[in-house]
Amino acid sequence: MTSIGPILPLIAAFVFVTGGCASSKHTMTDMKPGQVSVCTKCYDQIRKVRSTGGPRGGLSTSRTITTHMCEECKNEMTIYEKDGVLKVRCASCAPEGVDCDRCVPKTASK
Repeated sequence: MTSIGPILPLIAAFVFVTGGCASSKHTMTDMKPGQVSVCTKCYDQIRKVRSTGGPRGGLSTSRTITTHMCEECKNEMTIYEKDGVLKVRCASCAPEGVDCDRCVPKTASK
């Protein structure tokens, strides 16, 4: 006969973890005044650029850092630096251009 004793803690942990993820009690980031909700693909591009050091400052007052065709919003998204501030412009998410540090992913605004 096999003993279920050593397996019982694993079963309890599995039920606890899967039960917790099945509930809708996950905390989402609240939107704050001045924040802009952008699609997840645009947000991922912003995070990638910010992780590489962001704006370099110096003599340049305006420069394009990267552009990409967003498959989620079906528009071109541009990350650029203006007067030492990292900004993003996307026809769907931020048509007027917005500071990257004010952007939050749309999933966080639920």
